[in-house]
Amino acid sequence: MRPSAALLLLVLAGCATPVAPTGGPADTTPPTLVASSPADGSTNVSDRTLRLTFSERLATNAATAVTVTPPTETPPDVSVSARELRITLHELRDSTTYVVTVGTALADQRNVALRAPITLAFATGDAIDRGRIAGTVRRPETGAGVGGVAVWAYALDDTLGTVDPGVAAPDYRTETGADGPFTLEYLRPGPYFVLAIEDRNRNARADAGERFAAPPAPALLARDDSTAPEPAAFFVTTLDTVPPVAQRLRPLSDRRVALRFDEPVRLLDTAAFGEAVAVTDSASGDRRAVSWYQPAASAFEVYGEAAPPFPSTPLLVTSEGTDALADSAGLGAPPFRLSATPPVRADTASARFDAFVPSAPDSVVLGRDVRPGIRFTSPPGALLDAVEVRAVGETLDVPFVTTDGVTFVPDSSATLPARFTVVAPVGDSTASQRFVVPDARDLGALVGRVEADGPVRVEVRPEAGAPVVVAADSTGAFVADGLLPGPYTLRIWVDRDGDGRWSGGRLWPYEPPEPLVFLAQPVQVRARWETEIDPITL
Repeated sequence: MRPSAALLLLVLAGCATPVAPTGGPADTTPPTLVASSPADGSTNVSDRTLRLTFSERLATNAATAVTVTPPTETPPDVSVSARELRITLHELRDSTTYVVTVGTALADQRNVALRAPITLAFATGDAIDRGRIAGTVRRPETGAGVGGVAVWAYALDDTLGTVDPGVAAPDYRTETGADGPFTLEYLRPGPYFVLAIEDRNRNARADAGERFAAPPAPALLARDDSTAPEPAAFFVTTLDTVPPVAQRLRPLSDRRVALRFDEPVRLLDTAAFGEAVAVTDSASGDRRAVSWYQPAASAFEVYGEAAPPFPSTPLLVTSEGTDALADSAGLGAPPFRLSATPPVRADTASARFDAFVPSAPDSVVLGRDVRPGIRFTSPPGALLDAVEVRAVGETLDVPFVTTDGVTFVPDSSATLPARFTVVAPVGDSTASQRFVVPDARDLGALVGRVEADGPVRVEVRPEAGAPVVVAADSTGAFVADGLLPGPYTLRIWVDRDGDGRWSGGRLWPYEPPEPLVFLAQPVQVRARWETEIDPITL
């Protein structure tokens, strides 16, 4: 008997790989836990197999989202079948509370993932541990929450104990929800060392280079009372103790070379860098005059421009180390020695006007500590002499200075009028930008007091433009004046090391992060007013 075509199609359809249905609104609802065996909070559990049933079919890789603490010597077996996660432990300890966490990597077949981790627990004894620790992981730049970050807890013998998370495995694990909050539940009451980390290789160890958030104190207490735990503040950071290394000298032409570093750097003082970096002709031993600069789009490289051209013999570029160039952590470049042979081809690049800094379609109103600038594509040479500062029909004599070799601002000794225009040559034409220096009557101030156990820095951030940083006095009082009217956000920290930068501490050996707080709501500054904020305690 030959099967009918309809029957054959039915059989083939049954064997087809399931795919998400087409048409209709997109599925944005993550799977939810509808049942578990044993139930959450169960005691006297002896079955080593746990079954978690969800509201819809799970992605086949959902098993990777499961962690069980305390960790066992042999990792549990985790499998996925339709809507069910099956977790089999190889051993169960007596009188122990086990915590099962399903992280936000778990998704349904349409790849809609959990927005927050799911936690449940059971005990092999008569009672289940009820200790809790809560917190929120945030970005130190903005205060925004960071989701999907691993949170680990290590049980301590006392509140003075510490642990090396690069060696020890955590006793308890969870992760942050979408906006950064987390709760470690079902802990044995007592002190814990708690941290947050981006465990990129999922080895349950804190490795060099991974972003982390150190706890505000070496020991956080897990309590089993009914009082909701006060959330602790965690701020992610990286521990950068490695200075930028000069990797390569790249010849571009007979007058231009690029010096490449292994990480993003900033040229802080082009003149000092030129003194610290020697460019010599390897044949004659003569030192060549080189102008160093860093274009706006160049993060890893600084450029050197020579006049006259380099000889067609190997160049040697050496330095005994310099702080005139630094990475994002403020670390200067260590000694280096590089060589390369410039090409014979002539350099055809010439400096051009790039942009006004800052710029606007109309006039730029200059905020506190903001100087008008003009940026070129390379050292401008005589082109800078053609830049004019005009006010009320006259051209002002304003000296310009630079730190990166391409961005020039009026020297701090120059007094600028209330309204002026900067004019730059652009080929056969010109470009111009109007600037306004506001009158003191058009400005306002923020004042307040911060109680802290060290020197305080207050960063006042406008909606657009560079922030203003002021130091509080010995009583904690601060004044941020000369502010344009508008809303400002405040970022405040205790600058314990006195470097003017917030420090995130370290995990091992433990160093606490500098206390940091953001004002929850923007503060409105009004002209001719001192706006006082409520006292803050850090």
